[in-house]
Amino acid sequence: MEELVKILTKNNEKLTLQLESQAKQIKVLTEQVEYLTKKLFGSSSEKSVDNNQLSLFDEEPAVFKNRRQPK
Repeated sequence: MEELVKILTKNNEKLTLQLESQAKQIKVLTEQVEYLTKKLFGSSSEKSVDNNQLSLFDEEPAVFKNRRQPK
């Protein structure tokens, strides 16, 4: 009976260590998922509008406005 208690205690300690290790791994993986999700789907500087930045396509270029018509 005493031998069985020792075996079960040792097994319990082993499983407890394994559980702690897996909990740490889950925490790291969860943080990675959160970071990558924010990076992929979160707001980025490219999507924000800067009112001081000139637009490339809002106006027709001046080159085409003064173009001569063929005769």
